[in-house]
Amino acid sequence: MFSSEWSLVLFTVLTQAAVGIVVISEFTRLLLKNSGAHLKWQAPAACALTALGLLFSLTHLGTPLHSVFTILNLGSSWLSREILVVGCFFAVILLLVLQRRKAPEKGATPLAIASIVVGLGAVFIMTRVYLLPTVPVWNSIATTFGFFGTMLLSGSVACGLIGSLENRSAKNAESCSSMAGVFCVSALVGLALKFIGIVLSMIALNNTDNYGMNALHMVADKGVDGLVAWIVMVCAGIGLFSWFALKAMGTKQIKLIASPALCALALVLAGEIIGRLMFYGTYMRIGI
Repeated sequence: MFSSEWSLVLFTVLTQAAVGIVVISEFTRLLLKNSGAHLKWQAPAACALTALGLLFSLTHLGTPLHSVFTILNLGSSWLSREILVVGCFFAVILLLVLQRRKAPEKGATPLAIASIVVGLGAVFIMTRVYLLPTVPVWNSIATTFGFFGTMLLSGSVACGLIGSLENRSAKNAESCSSMAGVFCVSALVGLALKFIGIVLSMIALNNTDNYGMNALHMVADKGVDGLVAWIVMVCAGIGLFSWFALKAMGTKQIKLIASPALCALALVLAGEIIGRLMFYGTYMRIGI
């Protein structure tokens, strides 16, 4: 039931987390006009995570030095488009980081919007890579819900942790508490997407009976423990994060969510890795 595709698991989870950090933090900047001074570390953190994810993706290739050739089939291959767009996402957020080091606010808005658009495009293209007619378990809207849910879940909690560490002595506590509210809502939306994805995944697994497979039986036999672990870890992580985020909003002390956000991020990432291992473990191909 569990896959051994660790390089792909880490590449997809880390990249989606990085996109979530950028989308949520930059959206917060646009929504809360005075929040820019409290969201300086998110883009550099996302840049580092994306770079790490790309390194893990190279380890999946038999000859990493030939990775440049993977983008030569853009017209017909979603995999080639994935590598190109994730690389573009890294380049855009790197430019954003450099621009803000040069001038914190001036000229950064177009790059911020571009990073959101390219990041969302990267996650969308990731889902397209796995919507394969020959792999009916993956070829479902559940894959889309799952990937975007991971983006919001991990990105929200990571933003909360980074923000709480960055603003431990912030004077504008009211703005910080509003940020905590945005992160909390984003995390809950991500959790809702993940649960919708689970339901749709079970439907997709059950539909494999039409192809003479027993994918749902495979999960029932070998994957229940993993599914329960995923649900418990993610729900515990988001519950912990949401509780202290709401408390931070009430007391206007975002630093209150630092320790629970660290625990929540560990739980969410561990759960997401288990869930992604199960996702790759459901690979069942039909036809040639």
